[in-house]
Amino acid sequence: MSSRNFFIVAFVLFLVLKTFNALFSKKKAEDEAPAEPTTKVCPYCQSEIAIRAVRCPHCTSKLEGFPEINE
Repeated sequence: MSSRNFFIVAFVLFLVLKTFNALFSKKKAEDEAPAEPTTKVCPYCQSEIAIRAVRCPHCTSKLEGFPEINE
């Protein structure tokens, strides 16, 4: 008789914890904002590069949309 009680209590505890975890993870997913991308793809060689790159480090192509940098 006592093993039956153990399994009933264990099953109820399992259901309670499973429900709690499901509610908590759903709320956590809603609170997180999507992170901004830190990389982009080079239009010439299709390599992944830093988002602020002016030249591709792989093919050394000058990327469009950036002003001239006077060195």
